[in-house]
Amino acid sequence: MANKVFIIGNGFDVDLGFRTKYSDYYGIWHLNGYWPFENANFGLGKYLNDKVANKKVTRENWLDLEMALFEYAAADNGVASRLEDGNYPVDSDRDDFNLLKENLSQYLNRIPWETKPNDNSVAKTVLHYILDRKDYNIYSFNYTDLKKFSARLFDNATIYDGKEVEIDYTQVHGSLKNNDIVLGVHSDAELIEGYDFLRKIDQPSFNPENLLSDLNKAEEVVIFGLSIGLIDFPYFRNFFKKWSSDVIDSAKKIRISIFTYNDISEQQINKNLRELTKTDLLLLKTNTIFEVFHTVDNGKSDNKRLQTWLLRE
Repeated sequence: MANKVFIIGNGFDVDLGFRTKYSDYYGIWHLNGYWPFENANFGLGKYLNDKVANKKVTRENWLDLEMALFEYAAADNGVASRLEDGNYPVDSDRDDFNLLKENLSQYLNRIPWETKPNDNSVAKTVLHYILDRKDYNIYSFNYTDLKKFSARLFDNATIYDGKEVEIDYTQVHGSLKNNDIVLGVHSDAELIEGYDFLRKIDQPSFNPENLLSDLNKAEEVVIFGLSIGLIDFPYFRNFFKKWSSDVIDSAKKIRISIFTYNDISEQQINKNLRELTKTDLLLLKTNTIFEVFHTVDNGKSDNKRLQTWLLRE
């Protein structure tokens, strides 16, 4: 069996119609009075409140909550302020961080059950293809339950049925079942002393399982809705550098398919890949069958390419 990997990011849930972006969390939770930092007057809570309250959020200019956490506590240029005694407010910031995760979990728990997934989405089409073949190792970076909303997508289940589709997959960043989500910064981030609680890798529900080894052996990788930004670099650095380091025999090419929102998000992914690999991407795109598909405003050429992709062996 060929080693194939399917990686799900938040753009997958968004394409299904779920309002799971961090900017949605702030906007909706704030309007309903549940945003926890409205009256915060110092520390992490105040920084996050100021960050989102003053940001004009659009599809392209979206809120990156995890980057905000990194910017707050980065060792070299973090914006965390010292207290009068010269120490950082580590304990209260840890409380704010835990409150953030708790409230985010409460918000996200509601979304898939209050919103019927979009039957006409590219995400549904691709997921159906992946599940039908049963030969992909699936890794989700999302908190939502793939088994439950797949039942709504494919079995006409309602929120009251409690049905699940049997799917063998790994939730890298925890799940919403016990509010055990993983939120924070990348494993190799240099942080102010005392702020290691922000590292994803140090949180109990962190579970990359075999992701790195599966990527290393992969003959095909499908990435849907993940921008591969700085916070995600440790997961993908070795994989993309491997295919960007030397000329590969054409017979050894692998297929890399990326599904993203539009041409602007595609440009951001290319920028992130250049930063990750420290290359101009010539070798990466020469050594692999590299395709990018837009999930919104697809032209006829994109739709034709997608149909060809779905029909391939």
